[in-house]
Amino acid sequence: MATSGSSSSPSSPSSPKRQRVAPPPPRRTDMLMALPPDILDDRILALLPFDKLVRTSCLSRAWRRRWESVRNLEIELPRAYSGGGRALWRCARPVRFFSARVARRDVFRAARWLRALARKGVQDLSLEFSLAGKQRPLPGPALFSCAALVQLDLEQCDMPAAPPGFLGFPNLERLDLVYVTLPFAGAGTQLEHLIVAAEKLAVLNLSPVITINGGGVDTWAIRAPKLRKLYITMEMGDDNGCRIPMPLPMLEEVTMSFDCLFGTQDFLDAFQNISTVNKLFFKSDKFNINMLEGITCKFENLREGGLIIDFGQRSSVLSLVSLLKFAPHIEHLYIRTDHSILDPVSSEDEMDEDSLNSEDEFDEDSLNSQDEIDEDSLNSEISSDLLASLKYVTLINMKYNSNQMCFMKLLLSKARSLQTFDVTFVYSYESNGRYGNACRELTECQKASPQVVLTAKVTTHGM
Repeated sequence: MATSGSSSSPSSPSSPKRQRVAPPPPRRTDMLMALPPDILDDRILALLPFDKLVRTSCLSRAWRRRWESVRNLEIELPRAYSGGGRALWRCARPVRFFSARVARRDVFRAARWLRALARKGVQDLSLEFSLAGKQRPLPGPALFSCAALVQLDLEQCDMPAAPPGFLGFPNLERLDLVYVTLPFAGAGTQLEHLIVAAEKLAVLNLSPVITINGGGVDTWAIRAPKLRKLYITMEMGDDNGCRIPMPLPMLEEVTMSFDCLFGTQDFLDAFQNISTVNKLFFKSDKFNINMLEGITCKFENLREGGLIIDFGQRSSVLSLVSLLKFAPHIEHLYIRTDHSILDPVSSEDEMDEDSLNSEDEFDEDSLNSQDEIDEDSLNSEISSDLLASLKYVTLINMKYNSNQMCFMKLLLSKARSLQTFDVTFVYSYESNGRYGNACRELTECQKASPQVVLTAKVTTHGM
């Protein structure tokens, strides 16, 4: 009789074996987080674009707020960026640099950015506003709370009114106002006080600052004893009231257009008070006047000087003669022809005297633009001693005008220390043959300097 037992038959299936569970892998070390903070912050995170830096908060829990401790950020918002407000409030102080191109729909958002940036001690601020419609954008009043500013660049906006008690930006070293309007009475005086309060101001760019306040012009002054570079534009009809009534003793470089003040004592005072510069570039839209004729002070330190004019008219050549006379030690002469006025004769084949005198061919204005200089008179005006220090000549956008060619050949024949003579002609299909003739004339003309290197090339008109 079969008996039952507890033992299992050898053929019965065995019970399932317990599977071994693999030990968890060792936690990976975050190699970036393991870096010293100064390397991680200053050499890696601080170099990321701002929007990508903020997104590092999604990497892990450890990274969630890591970006908020990065100091001295340089933030340049992309054009399509629509955020930034909350993130700016979470940045570490200070923010070294902030730049944004502000669309019209984002003007109010920019005002919030300024409030955050003021709290974060922003040092370099650049805001370029997009113009749309007749009303110009206005930066928020928080601009005047950015007391730590070292550089400020505003473009295409109205200058806001400062709050009562505003003391200026004491650390400001550079101020750029480009197409900024002074929309209210006293705005020029406010700008003057801002410049005076910036005792460290070294670079000032007002190109241009425009007044739209009705009535007479309220004058205001540039008083900046430590100013080194000045860029200022006041073209004809655009007198914004700016004056230079006192010397700027540390000034080194000036680019200016003062057409609206020509013929006034303010014009002469401005030149007198910038006479210490070693670089001077003067732009003029007055095409029939020697703008520099009345300048009697000497620019003893001037080594590089230039004119941006309609070079080719008799008056423009005489302006260059005046520049050479008040700058006895000039080494580099720069001339750029303004594209706004085209020379009818320079773009066509040479015409004889009868054609030029024909009233059927040209009106009086065209004739005046073609006034020939007297070569003998010019030769007596420009002596070799006047060009004794001249080493480099750069001429841009020349148009094959006979007056231009006469002046160029005269420089080559009298500048004994000349080392380089670079001329760029405007190219057109009609002037192709004239370019070859001009090069031949310059190559074959008499040269006072045996070491001069003559370079001639062409560029498309408008470049």
